[in-house]
Amino acid sequence: MVVPAPVEEKLSEQDDPALWEQVLKTVAEDASVLRAANQRSHLYAEVGSCSHSLRPHQTRWTAAGGFALPSGYDGTRHSRSGLPEFDWSVKLQFDPAQPGWIVPSEMPAKRFNFVRIAVPARTTRHRQAAVHTLWSPGTLDAKQNRTIFYGFRNLGGVWELKACSNMRL
Repeated sequence: MVVPAPVEEKLSEQDDPALWEQVLKTVAEDASVLRAANQRSHLYAEVGSCSHSLRPHQTRWTAAGGFALPSGYDGTRHSRSGLPEFDWSVKLQFDPAQPGWIVPSEMPAKRFNFVRIAVPARTTRHRQAAVHTLWSPGTLDAKQNRTIFYGFRNLGGVWELKACSNMRL
């Protein structure tokens, strides 16, 4: 899988493109399972970089040896249920033919399925990354948003999925 050009153009020297490739591939694999179950609507993603999370060295997600909890803010206050704030983001559309992500010709105005993907910044300096995803109603749950964390580790220069806060789809 190739990182879409609009994402690649936004990455800094401190962002590891190999992690972004693995994150987008992993979420696309989960989206392909959803797509097979619900072929009526398209799935869109807002994917972005997050350099500020809630107390990253003190709040832990303990799966697979532990990761910094990928949560953020609820408005202006710290919150374990808050969304990580994007430094920048790009809108993509799931392409079930690959499966992967493409740049949409246009975004729908209302009522569409989406996943919000927050990838930590400065990943060339770290050996692990916890990714926060928020899946809209109609994807994982019929009526409410669902948050899924994905934990990746860089082992010998290769990013591997080591933990998922929910069973893989």
